[in-house]
Amino acid sequence: MMEAEKLFCCNCGKQLFTINEIDLGSCNNCRASMTEVIDEGAFLCWACGRKMATMNEISQGVCHNCKAYIIRKLR
Repeated sequence: MMEAEKLFCCNCGKQLFTINEIDLGSCNNCRASMTEVIDEGAFLCWACGRKMATMNEISQGVCHNCKAYIIRKLR
């Protein structure tokens, strides 16, 4: 990862300000929301980290938006 990329949140793209945020690569807001989702026992997309809504998404491990993006990139 390039040095400039380390200064922005990998989830939302906001600029990171604290040493802790830069070290972890995500802002406090994204980290807090991800902790909430994990505590609920939700299944997360491996590509974007968002909560998956349907059983089809859960079985494939990727949300519909990321799946469509991957398919477009492969074509």
